[in-house]
Amino acid sequence: MKKVRFVCWLPCKPYVKQYLLANFNAPDENWDEIINLSTDKELHEDFISRLGKQGRWENKYKENTRYTAQVPVEIRKDDFYRYGWSLSNTDIVRFGVRIERRIKQILFLYLDTNVCMGLPLSAAIRNFQNRFGFDDDSWSYDTIRRDYNRHSGKKEADNETIFNYVDKIILGKLSDFGTISQQGRIAYENNQFRL
Repeated sequence: MKKVRFVCWLPCKPYVKQYLLANFNAPDENWDEIINLSTDKELHEDFISRLGKQGRWENKYKENTRYTAQVPVEIRKDDFYRYGWSLSNTDIVRFGVRIERRIKQILFLYLDTNVCMGLPLSAAIRNFQNRFGFDDDSWSYDTIRRDYNRHSGKKEADNETIFNYVDKIILGKLSDFGTISQQGRIAYENNQFRL
């Protein structure tokens, strides 16, 4: 007997689709790609809360030109009939932004860690793309680099290695405990006593 699956089609950016497929794909003999968010309760409830029956009129986000991919998201039969089977353009954008934030949090953590360990940013980006399956078609190297440079709060830490970072933590703790003064901390951090 063929299993009936109810879906809502979600327009999204290609790298969001790639992330959703990697984390929530639940294929069967009829569906190669179908997202089941039930393993992430918070995300699933957020998605269900955005469902509506078709015909909601809205003027905001008329054309989602950045959302070139789409993916089917599985919903229960009860949710399908109770809440609806489609998302408004505003809800599509808001849900997409939520997923994008998750992905970028992973990106920034991965790149910051690799750069701190002494790996060049270009190599760190390529490693990120390979590790998480983002090819240049889904999320290009240049776009990732621009996002990282735009949102990275560590502009002064580009040349910082993990050892320099640990040194700053140690000097900060020693200063907090009163073992060294604030003036001494600044002098040590600026390498004024290097031989």
